[in-house]
Amino acid sequence: MRSSHQRDAILAYLRSERAHRSATQVYDAVREEIPNISLGTVYRNLGQLVEMGAIITVETDDKFVYYDGYAKPHTHFVCKRCKKIYDFEFKIEYPTHITGQGFEIESDRTVYYGLCAECK
Repeated sequence: MRSSHQRDAILAYLRSERAHRSATQVYDAVREEIPNISLGTVYRNLGQLVEMGAIITVETDDKFVYYDGYAKPHTHFVCKRCKKIYDFEFKIEYPTHITGQGFEIESDRTVYYGLCAECK
């Protein structure tokens, strides 16, 4: 896919923040650099970045979608009180009852929910 100024700005923002942002939050931030960008353009480019594997999405229990510029496989923890999303990296061992039957796991998404240390 051809590079575009808008897509590059969106990706740079998500990677610089190392946070999880909604499409509206991405739009508000990128508009500071590109004032004439539309929300539709942001959504379209976020979709393309997800499709390319450059970013990932985190969907919470309340069905909000957040975008994560850190695309390396990792696990998330969502605080049910403050709604902050935390990244955790650890190796997940796939169950042998799945892989042992000839299935090939290509990816997974694990999201834990609870209270963070500050809210607890």
